[in-house]
Amino acid sequence: MFRYEDLLKEVEEFKNRGIETGEIGYSVLNNPIPYIFIGDKKGDSIIVTGGIHAREHITSLLVVNQAKHLLKNPSHLIMGGIYFIPMVNVDGVKLCQEGVAFLEDKQIKKNLLKINSSADFSLWKANINGVDLNVNFDARWGQGKSNVFFKSPSNYVGKMPNSEIETKSLVHFTREIKPLATISYHCKGEVIYWRFFQKTKQQLWRHYRLAKSISEVTGYTLVASEAGSCGGYKDWCIQTMDIPSFTIEVGSDKYEHPYPYTDFNNIYNKNADIPRRLLNTVARDKNLVKQYEYNTAKVYEGGNTVSQTSEK
Repeated sequence: MFRYEDLLKEVEEFKNRGIETGEIGYSVLNNPIPYIFIGDKKGDSIIVTGGIHAREHITSLLVVNQAKHLLKNPSHLIMGGIYFIPMVNVDGVKLCQEGVAFLEDKQIKKNLLKINSSADFSLWKANINGVDLNVNFDARWGQGKSNVFFKSPSNYVGKMPNSEIETKSLVHFTREIKPLATISYHCKGEVIYWRFFQKTKQQLWRHYRLAKSISEVTGYTLVASEAGSCGGYKDWCIQTMDIPSFTIEVGSDKYEHPYPYTDFNNIYNKNADIPRRLLNTVARDKNLVKQYEYNTAKVYEGGNTVSQTSEK
């Protein structure tokens, strides 16, 4: 099981190797939320996140190992760099894995036990305030089909958009970095969510092409529906930043939560190189915009072309 303490050790090892590390901000319990940057600061960048839902901590291990993979193969990154944020919901992950034992505040313990109706937090998704961070962003906030409006292990939207310090930290960091694209890793289902009320047909087509290229590598199914969920990080990036953003649900539905780490190698093998491929694609695509219209352009990744395909 990959814990917050394991993440801190991994980040320290990256730092000791001369790799840039830092924090995007702090959690409700004042724990730092680390990032790892691999690449060239002079070029464009993308952001890759994991662990925004507490019980999906296997995605934190995935994002750390994606950073390691890129560090081993730096020449394959043709331009720019990648910000890896392995565990957005650091307090929630600790709660999910350890229960309330690590908490010193008796009232917080009492409140969490009441919200969860159990001392077993292994299926907990929210942060320490009982807010589901991935429905807390200011993107059609509160309009998701599964949203609830009371503190809960999952789906509580919060008192207002961006109410949580973790959400605020990720929003601020994203605005500061101005990435060309983002990936949010979740678990489970082996699907890719890519659509969220894109403003133009040109934008919609471009985002679809990029999602299709990820699907062709991972074998995951594209999901185009916009109606199910709102208020996610992907949704906010598309709506506010006007950039392609993807929620990638790793792991097979044949397994239940808590998701077994015995399937990690399968997840990693399908996703190890996805961040690099996406950055190479969007960086080259940005340069090609001046030469081609999106409805006729091809996606370039590492010198290869991916032909346009119609969604069925």
